[in-house]
Amino acid sequence: MLPPVPFQFDDEELLLLRVARKEFYDESFSLINALKVCDLLGEMYDVVPEVYVLGFDFSTSKGELSQRIVVDYARDKAERGIMVHSHEHKFLQLLNYYKEVGQIKLLHVGNKEYSKLAPTDFKMKMRSVEVTTSKAIDTSVQADSDVLIVAELTNNHLGDLDRLMKMVEMAKDSGADLIKVQKRDVDSFYSKEKLESPYWSPFGKTLRDYRKGVELSAEMLYSLDEKCKYMGIGWFCSVLDYPSFEVIKNFHPSLIKIPSTISNHTDFHSQIAANYKGPIVISTGFTDQSYEEYVLDTFTENEKIYLLHCTSSYPTLLEDCNIAVVGHYHRLSQEHSNLVPGYSSHDVGSFASSLAVAHGAKMLEKHVKLGNVDWVHFDKVALDLDNDEFAHYVKDIRNAEIALGSPIKRKLSNEHHKYEVNHVRQ
Repeated sequence: MLPPVPFQFDDEELLLLRVARKEFYDESFSLINALKVCDLLGEMYDVVPEVYVLGFDFSTSKGELSQRIVVDYARDKAERGIMVHSHEHKFLQLLNYYKEVGQIKLLHVGNKEYSKLAPTDFKMKMRSVEVTTSKAIDTSVQADSDVLIVAELTNNHLGDLDRLMKMVEMAKDSGADLIKVQKRDVDSFYSKEKLESPYWSPFGKTLRDYRKGVELSAEMLYSLDEKCKYMGIGWFCSVLDYPSFEVIKNFHPSLIKIPSTISNHTDFHSQIAANYKGPIVISTGFTDQSYEEYVLDTFTENEKIYLLHCTSSYPTLLEDCNIAVVGHYHRLSQEHSNLVPGYSSHDVGSFASSLAVAHGAKMLEKHVKLGNVDWVHFDKVALDLDNDEFAHYVKDIRNAEIALGSPIKRKLSNEHHKYEVNHVRQ
């Protein structure tokens, strides 16, 4: 129980004098004591705390009271309006006071002239700091029990920045841990014959038109980087050639990927190995067991190698999934401490991915899309962000992790036996 405000300080005009005092009083405006607690925490940790004031809209224009209010002590709307205006006046005094003394950074969330954030912006900001799991955005640090789920965007952003930003938001909301895009130098990656080959898309009638249309520019990658930082989700990129790697390395990536598409580009692999020592993701579609030996021999100095079993068919039939390979990679990781087993899914749904978790996968890639687009590669194997297909996939994987549990056999508190042993006298 807090003491009442002393008589000598009990005046509206002395509010800030009371705020400056160390003592706590039974204030009618409870925000005062809440801010004093924040001030004490700031002193304790030697920081200037950012305090977001949410829900103080200082308005009666909405007209509806909270359903949780049992008794409305205001006798009429006019009285309620006067009280709200009085509290707003006190808040503005506090706002100016802390702006002057600098002990607290006071930030109002709302639609007032003095508001620092609109409610929607506040919600977006909080997504970037929410604690969801023990995983860090920097994937070089990963708890043993966590499976990183990668939302593979491929070309489904259609080269449209707004669509790309929306897909990042929706993938994050669905539970993805990482976003993946791809980068290639279109003019040098393809032969002239291939570039001029017919391909229908809204961008034109050739493969060149299509590939240039969906390619992410450096400016768009910068926007992606900023968006992911703001949303609190990591991103990385499949690099298909060295010019693309040089673009991506400017973003100081925590991961890069070498996709199955270029598993035979050994000269490029050597360039990457010589110039990048961070964690690397490698898919093994359309390769055999000799490729894993090649990978381990080539990327000897990389901090981590996420080796993802993959079947390069779209969609992958159940009999072609061969999830047991993930178990083989898991056993291989016992011999090579920098190897992390995983699975890049081109099959339908979550069944094979859940099996991959049971076989030791620590990273899963799944293609995602935003509605159906007939002219985009990989669209048919992708899960839709717009109808919660991908969110259900994430839930299935998290349930698979829970069901997998611990390899240590032990008695559990939920277990019991029906019968006791009968001791028969001789």
